[in-house]
Amino acid sequence: MSADQESPFSAETGVRRMPAWRVALPALIIALLAIIALYWPTVVGIATIWWNFETYAHGMLVIPIILYMIGTRRRELAALEPQVAPVGLALLLSLSLGWLVADAAEVSVVQHFALAGMMQTVVYTLLGGGVTWAIAFPLAYLWFAVPVGEALIPPLQQVTAWFTVAGLRLTGIPVWWEGLHLVVPSGSFEVAEACSGLRYLIASVALGFLYAYLSYRSLWRRLAFIALSVAMPVVANGIRAYGIVMIAHLSDMKYATGIDHLIYGWLFFGLVVLLMFWIGSFWREPVDDAPTLALLPLNQPPVPVPSTGGYAQRYALWTVVVVLAAAVGPLWADWINRAERGVVSVTLPAPAAVTPWQGPEADTGDWEPKFSGADAVVRSHYLRDGRIVHLYIAYYRQQRPDAKLVSSQNSLYDGKRWRYVGGGQLKAQLGKDEWPLQATLLTDGQRRRLVWSAYWEGGRLVVSPYVAKLWEAWDRLSGAQRGSAIIAVAADYEVQPDEVEPLLRDFLTQMWPDIAATLLQPSGGK
Repeated sequence: MSADQESPFSAETGVRRMPAWRVALPALIIALLAIIALYWPTVVGIATIWWNFETYAHGMLVIPIILYMIGTRRRELAALEPQVAPVGLALLLSLSLGWLVADAAEVSVVQHFALAGMMQTVVYTLLGGGVTWAIAFPLAYLWFAVPVGEALIPPLQQVTAWFTVAGLRLTGIPVWWEGLHLVVPSGSFEVAEACSGLRYLIASVALGFLYAYLSYRSLWRRLAFIALSVAMPVVANGIRAYGIVMIAHLSDMKYATGIDHLIYGWLFFGLVVLLMFWIGSFWREPVDDAPTLALLPLNQPPVPVPSTGGYAQRYALWTVVVVLAAAVGPLWADWINRAERGVVSVTLPAPAAVTPWQGPEADTGDWEPKFSGADAVVRSHYLRDGRIVHLYIAYYRQQRPDAKLVSSQNSLYDGKRWRYVGGGQLKAQLGKDEWPLQATLLTDGQRRRLVWSAYWEGGRLVVSPYVAKLWEAWDRLSGAQRGSAIIAVAADYEVQPDEVEPLLRDFLTQMWPDIAATLLQPSGGK
């Protein structure tokens, strides 16, 4: 065979090369780069979280790991012929619209998931189901690039506290437990967010996913090891927290009370990962290096390579269609943002007291809810028969990246002064309607406070942050722009919260019409 004659076989793998790959692969790269450009602010947002938050720093390694995993299957992929999957176009459009809804509601994590889903869908649309299935595991690994998991912190804190208390009681150490606060004879402890074990859990699952892919071939073995990588860090973090409390207790609070307990945590986590890999080695499968596809005889004469002309025209068209479908979300969002330019300043006066209530008076107490970027804030208190009810309202005329009603950075109380000790939901008759409210019990060590709160979305009250986000998106996409707010009322009690529940109900019953009217028609101007 002459040097300039093109062979239909790969000298490296011995597998026949399909001419469609020479067109499909560049088309895929162009489409992915176009999506990155269209969703550049979302890409930057993800990368910023990777860089600034240690919990999600593994995200910087996700793409190289995916490319490595795909590289291990290059022989199988070279023997598959990529084909366009038109049904993927509908899914791509749906994800783009999902990103639009998330953008309207300012829900970054959904935007991040939508972007990852669009990249996976582009692979399916341009390469087809056969190729996508062959690299399904590496494609699924792309979800680890999404910085997500903050919603797991509260339940993980509760699990860690339970493990710690159970361990202390089993070893005969008396402990007083309230919420996330623990007191033993030698001192007090709090299960902070950093002690929730989230970073250990995410790191463990990411490593477990990779180990399962490289070590096993059967699906059930892979799923079993992934389940192990989820369970082990949760249990291990509970044991770690118990060990830290015990070390501090036995050393009279000299050790494991500062930064050293984080160092102990990472060392302990390293041992847990080694133990997890050791357990997984018992059902490890040997890697089959043999070719999975039969090759043509070596003495068979060269087969002419089919022309790529037909493939080129088809893939050029589909690349354009894919990019246009992906562009629907950001183009629509840009149109909405242009229509909203010109932020309206608002003033939100404290509602006047209704007899027999007195007020309002400026609330100068140390109950300090934090809702960043609110366009207007009301902090007042009212009196009746010597009893005080605190009113807090944070109003948002328009949601912005730095001003969001529902955000993990916002809080109903200052965590440095108050501790959460419980809560639940209830319903209250406000005007003609019965609305849900969220009850939150707080203590600062001396006082006990009952807080009732709800999100106000254009005239309706909701307690679910997810429902609130959906209403925000609907108002923005529909052009209603009726504003949103957090409304919270609070009163102190001595022993049980039901001591002040009638007081809060009476306050809301009397004051709700004026509160609602103030929110529906805030004063302000350009």
